[in-house]
Amino acid sequence: MAKMTAEQKRAYGKQKGDEMQERWFDAIADAIADERIPWRKPWKGGTFRFPTNLRSKKTYRGGNLVSLLCSAVEHGFTDLRFATRKQLIEAGYSIKGLKNGSGFPIRYVKQGSYEKENDDGEMELRSSWLVRFYEVWCVEQCEGYEAPAVKDTGATPTHEMMAHFDTYVKSQPSLTLQRGGDRAFYRLSQDLIQLPVHAAFTDSLGEVMTAFHEAGHSTGHPNRVERPLGNGFGSAAYAFEELVAEFSAMLTVVSLGGDYDPSLVMEENANSVAYLQSWLKACDNRDKDLTAAFAKAQEASDFILDNINGGEEE
Repeated sequence: MAKMTAEQKRAYGKQKGDEMQERWFDAIADAIADERIPWRKPWKGGTFRFPTNLRSKKTYRGGNLVSLLCSAVEHGFTDLRFATRKQLIEAGYSIKGLKNGSGFPIRYVKQGSYEKENDDGEMELRSSWLVRFYEVWCVEQCEGYEAPAVKDTGATPTHEMMAHFDTYVKSQPSLTLQRGGDRAFYRLSQDLIQLPVHAAFTDSLGEVMTAFHEAGHSTGHPNRVERPLGNGFGSAAYAFEELVAEFSAMLTVVSLGGDYDPSLVMEENANSVAYLQSWLKACDNRDKDLTAAFAKAQEASDFILDNINGGEEE
């Protein structure tokens, strides 16, 4: 076989990158369309609550976390450690049978710098974002895999989850919580979270779901991480914000050890697959827009968790 030229290598690399990007997006978009988003962990036990890199032991973030979580639930994985083939070999796992395409794509983004001559003939330092896709495999896919012994510690009780929510509200000087009525919402003009009274919730988990969904919205305030709020129902911007609120709530609740079931959220129009799908179809650049939604959700969750933990990361 003839050796590829540099131009052929670049073309091949771009083709593979485009294919991986398509797989990355479809794993999430299809899960939304088929209502297969794994909001609530469907198994007990497990060392890791979220997909984690085998070597670094760091939890994946943003869209990578969601994509791998969707794939884990679809394939029935309960050991959520993932790695490249090289990392698996280094850790002593067998990679026999792990062919290209049998793993799961993850997106790696890194900011780089370069010099370019400006109109005055002077060299300027500029920055750009480098995007690459890698394929990772779950340790359960390895031949001879043996599950580690784990202890199921159980989910954090709902009353403790609500205590975490109250801590977040109290950490924000202008944010107020009001109880009453039969609706739940966040009002930007008053920096107000409205929740029904405790007794109005038929399921205590529903109160947790609703509270952290509204907390997610509240992070869009200009004094926090600021996002455009107040968009009309049915608009692409409205659906974008709902996606951010839902995924930020999932990240926050599960990080705190709680169960999460979005079907129990009491906010009107929340968790509508129809409008989320409409938003996905309306995206000018679906990969870029979906990436932005998950980045904003991660930012919102990080803000809430940081304030619950008193300004210190877990």
